[in-house]
Order: sequence, then C-alpha cells, then structure tokens
Amino acid sequence: MNSFVSPFFADVMLWLMYIVLAVALCVTAYSVWHGMRTRRKGDDIVNRVPAGRIGWCVLIGLLLCLVVTFLLGSSKPVMTNGQPFTSVFWLKATDMFIYTSILLIIGCFVSAFVSRFRS
Repeated sequence: MNSFVSPFFADVMLWLMYIVLAVALCVTAYSVWHGMRTRRKGDDIVNRVPAGRIGWCVLIGLLLCLVVTFLLGSSKPVMTNGQPFTSVFWLKATDMFIYTSILLIIGCFVSAFVSRFRS
C-alpha cells in the first residue's frame, strides 16, 4: 500500500501558486515597462540622493548574491517521499533561494536597526 498519498487539495494549491506567480511576473514586467517609459533623464538624483546609482547597486548586488549562493549550494541528494532526489540544478537552486532569503532578511533587520539608531 502506498503511504504517500497526495493531499486532497494539492492540485488546487499548485494551480493557485502558478496563477499567483504568473500574476506577480506580469505586474512586475508592467511596472518595469511603465517606470522605464515615464522616467526622465534627470530622475537619477532625488533630493540630492543618487537614486539611480542606488537602484543599479541593489540590482547588481542581488544578482551577485544569487550567483554566489547558487555556487555555494549543496548538490547532495535528499530523500523526498521515499525517493532520492538527485537533480543537481534544482538542489543548488533550492539552496540558492533559501540562503539568499536569509541574507536579505538579515539585511533588512540590520538596515532597520542602523537607521533607527543613526544620529
């Protein structure tokens, strides 16, 4: 007898996640398109803050973090539902998302702490 039975609403939840992901990607693409279309040349500096440079640094930092955490990710097989999962790419990608999320959460706490007690 198979002891690993799929939950009743597993298919519904998977499709709901696919729909939410597609909507999020569409909204992101529209936001980027709209921002690039309505942006003016002098918008790089806002209130004497180099917003354009900060945006590029954040993007490059995120991409660098994703690449480094992917390279540092483990490719050791794991057991899922009684079967060994050995796909090196997806094992490393999973670790990449976990490590990057942890680093971003720590960064948020550190920046909130620093900005709170900054004089």
